[in-house]
Amino acid sequence: MQKKEKKNPPSAPTTHRKPGKAATTLRGNRTKSQAGRGEKEATYRFVKDLVVRGEAAKLTQEGKLPLSATHVVTKEHKDGTVEVRRVRYKAF
Repeated sequence: MQKKEKKNPPSAPTTHRKPGKAATTLRGNRTKSQAGRGEKEATYRFVKDLVVRGEAAKLTQEGKLPLSATHVVTKEHKDGTVEVRRVRYKAF
């Protein structure tokens, strides 16, 4: 009887991109430019809801975030929309 050789699994997952190029994935293997309209609308709605619930807030003059906030407003646009960044999790 012959012994079967065991194949070692690869140490790192393989990627399908050219060397030297940064991966710009948003979800799965789609790039930001390929993000669908539905995802953009969902993101807009999510951020809007964060602001309405008070979970997104600006830093105070001391540089602190209110205790009820989980996201900090990083940028405000002229049309009233904001960009946020998560800074902590909330335990209920």
